[in-house]
Amino acid sequence: MGKIAFFLPMILFMSFFLLLIMGFFALVFKLINKAKNSSWAGVVTDKKHNQKRDMDSNRMENFYYLVVKTDEGREMKVGLSPQMFDNFAVGDKIQKPKGKLYPEKV
Repeated sequence: MGKIAFFLPMILFMSFFLLLIMGFFALVFKLINKAKNSSWAGVVTDKKHNQKRDMDSNRMENFYYLVVKTDEGREMKVGLSPQMFDNFAVGDKIQKPKGKLYPEKV
């Protein structure tokens, strides 16, 4: 009886923690699948680079994204790595095919 009273709270905590971790990975998997299953085409209307200082580490963080006007008339922002950001220019026709995470030039 004493061992059960000692180990039961640890077992419950570990079970709860495991459920949280599994939920997090399920969310990440769902978001990646949603991004992969979408497809669109459009024209790059602007390139943006923002910097933000991280208050905890006092580092500068860089964010790169393209502003794209889709063929359906929607405007969307697409976040990219610095290397991919340099491959695109304003006026480029791009598409994001189904099954890929990032857009490519047409």
